[in-house]
Amino acid sequence: MHRHLKQSATALAAALAVGATFGATNAAAHVQLVSTSPKAGSTVKSASSVKLTFSGPIRSGTVSVVGPGNKRVSKSKGGRDPRNIKRLSVNLSSGLKSGTYKVSASIVAGDGHSEKFSYSFKIKR
Repeated sequence: MHRHLKQSATALAAALAVGATFGATNAAAHVQLVSTSPKAGSTVKSASSVKLTFSGPIRSGTVSVVGPGNKRVSKSKGGRDPRNIKRLSVNLSSGLKSGTYKVSASIVAGDGHSEKFSYSFKIKR
C-alpha cells in the first residue's frame, strides 16, 4: 500500500508540473500592445486617426479619444481594422487643436481575454 501512495504522489507531482508549465505558457500568451499611431508620448502636428497594433489577433474592441477640455474627438467607437486582425483603429475629427489627447481602448483578444489600454499624445500646431 505504501508503494501505491508513493506512485500516486509522484504522478500528482508530475501532473502539477505539467499544469504549471501550461499555465505559465497560457498566461504569457495574452496580447500586448506593440505600437501606436500617433506614438505614445509623441508630439505631432496633426492626426486624422488613431491605430493600436497588438502582438496577436483581437476579436473586437473599441477606442475613444478625448482632447483638451475632455472633449471627445473620435468619430465613432472605432473597431478592429478589417485589413489587419491585430489592429484597432478610429478616425478623428478634423481640425484638432493643440493640446494633449488621451486614447482609451478596450479589446477582446483572440484568446477571449478582455484588456484595457490607454496612452496619450500631443498635438502642437
